[in-house]
Amino acid sequence: MDMYFTTTIRNALVLNYKGFQYTLKREHKDSNEWRRRTRPCTTSLSLCRDNKSILREPGVHICIPHSSEELIVEATVAQIAKIRIDNPTLDTGSSFPLLDSIGASLYRRRAKNYPKLPKNVEDLVIPDEWRLGLHGEPFFLVDETYGKNRLFMFASDWSIKFLSSCSQWHSDGTFKCRPLQFAQVYILFGFDNLMIPCVYCLTTKKDENVYVKILQHLLTIADQKGIILNPTRITCDYELATINAFRTIVNGVQICGCFFHYAQSFWRKIQELGLIRLVNLSNARRSSRFSNEARKDTKEWFLAAIGLALIPPNLVEKIWTEAMDEKMPSHRSCVKFNDYMVSTYVDITSPRYPIELWNANDALLKNLPRTNNHVEGYNGRLGSLFPVRPHLFRFIECLRDEHVYQHHLAEQVTVHTKKKKTNNGRY
Repeated sequence: MDMYFTTTIRNALVLNYKGFQYTLKREHKDSNEWRRRTRPCTTSLSLCRDNKSILREPGVHICIPHSSEELIVEATVAQIAKIRIDNPTLDTGSSFPLLDSIGASLYRRRAKNYPKLPKNVEDLVIPDEWRLGLHGEPFFLVDETYGKNRLFMFASDWSIKFLSSCSQWHSDGTFKCRPLQFAQVYILFGFDNLMIPCVYCLTTKKDENVYVKILQHLLTIADQKGIILNPTRITCDYELATINAFRTIVNGVQICGCFFHYAQSFWRKIQELGLIRLVNLSNARRSSRFSNEARKDTKEWFLAAIGLALIPPNLVEKIWTEAMDEKMPSHRSCVKFNDYMVSTYVDITSPRYPIELWNANDALLKNLPRTNNHVEGYNGRLGSLFPVRPHLFRFIECLRDEHVYQHHLAEQVTVHTKKKKTNNGRY
């Protein structure tokens, strides 16, 4: 039986079964109930009172199993802690290796079992068994070499269908978990009351050409599968390469910039122009150089710039003109900030970013996400689950597990949403 027990650093008992870990939830008269250690997964199983045999097998997990490296490192840490406590001398601690070196050794050992990576990315060969998902379904859908560059795309039939059911898409790239020889992990998300990553891409470039290729491949694959992709709204950052690719390939879609990045650009410009002391109200209050009226005007002037994204587009130019005329502080750098605002956002003739790109009034009225914060949060999740600069084949392993987790998560939320609506008498 693939069942054994370990302890945490605090000496709590942990059940290890089929790659998953459980902690004791409740003791009954004839059994002990153990619940999945990693939240939000609540899968449980029951053991007899002496914890030697299984009375009830666990249900379906919505989380990924612990990797063998994690289990070994945790067991090693627990053993080191036990010996250290039982023998509290300095010599005891100095005889053990650093935890970082334990993890690095495990990673190097595991890497020996992967296919060897060539020096040049264009020479990479992906064996057939690595092109399938965790359950044997097609998952590695695109492998394109162009010049000295490479593009990989990962998705399943389920994730493409989920994407087709979403009228709102989000996109972003992350760099923390990119494999060696690649520039980024670029992800397309579908939003349907839940943000789900649907298409993962490994790219060696971050230019308009590669984003065009990604969208062309995706539309072609969907068409071959009889799936219609027709998003009405796409939220992304302010990278022109991404924006231009969506404009070129996805007809009639509304492209929206992230409201958070919009506001962040103002703070960076304020720093660049040396206006921190003027705009930072906490500093202004401690300075006798500014009157109460000046502080109030400064606040309204700066917040007006941010608030332009939340008002109807037809009022943008009028409101900003009024803010410049009535609230602008008397500082020469403020004129430069106004010029930046007009040339970058407000000018209705030829701005760098047109009003329809950054104005979020429509999203506000329709209660849609105005930012890519969900996506940024997901990038943080990947950073915690994936090794830093992993071996390519280790990356694929992690991606397979993560994709299954997201599939279960989407189905679980859908089921609970339907139950909630039914209980409320809507159906």
